[in-house]
Amino acid sequence: MDFHTNVEGGVPASAPSLANLHGAALRTASPGTAQSPCATCTVRHLCLPGDLDEKSRRPLEALTIGRRRVRKGQKIFREGEGFQFLYAVRMGTVKTTVALHDGHEQVTNFHLPGDILGFDGLADGSHPTTATALDNAEVCAIPYIQLMEACGDVKPLRYRVAQLMALQLVRDFRSLKLVAGRGSEQRVAGFLLQMSGWMKDRGYSAREFQLRMSRADIGSYLGTALETVSRTLSAFARRGFITVRHRRIELLQPQELLMHVDKGE
Repeated sequence: MDFHTNVEGGVPASAPSLANLHGAALRTASPGTAQSPCATCTVRHLCLPGDLDEKSRRPLEALTIGRRRVRKGQKIFREGEGFQFLYAVRMGTVKTTVALHDGHEQVTNFHLPGDILGFDGLADGSHPTTATALDNAEVCAIPYIQLMEACGDVKPLRYRVAQLMALQLVRDFRSLKLVAGRGSEQRVAGFLLQMSGWMKDRGYSAREFQLRMSRADIGSYLGTALETVSRTLSAFARRGFITVRHRRIELLQPQELLMHVDKGE
């Protein structure tokens, strides 16, 4: 099944999310093969396999993992949908959002290759956020029940799943720390350094990278206005801290950005 759409400019709001289409998708997967999605993934060291040895990784090969392409703007799952799968980002960038009472949405986090989404659906059996692809992406749908059964008596695999949950909690805490009690310059500087670290973890350049998210999304994530984000980036560029070419950022003086962040401590 192809989840792409021919709608110009993206996916309509009424389109079914990836979660609602996965019943058919998973039936097309081939479990138990040596060439599982994990075997050829370049970010598996950040995902479920991590640094597990071959014996501990073997149960993952029996999972019916559905690997699917997601078009820019497509929903992977929606707030309130029933929880069945964890979603590992293989390529591309994804944002998670929550709906606000005024009809707007709040960006809660950004997810890059190697990240796993959906752990928060364990709380009450439904997703508390909506996950949307920010560019053409690829995700792996991991059936949670199958994953728990695969863990069985494999202690390293059970520990790895718990570790990934804990890492998500730590990441959420750091996101809160990024915005708590800080001015706009500290928030934007912290975000750029955060992106730099994420890129480095994935083997990309920590100095120069493309922002797949819009200024509005960054502002929502940081709790500030779009105009403030743009104005702050321009100010950093004038001071020679960074260069900005559309969405491409180059950090010229990351130590200066770090000094700005430290001012907010």
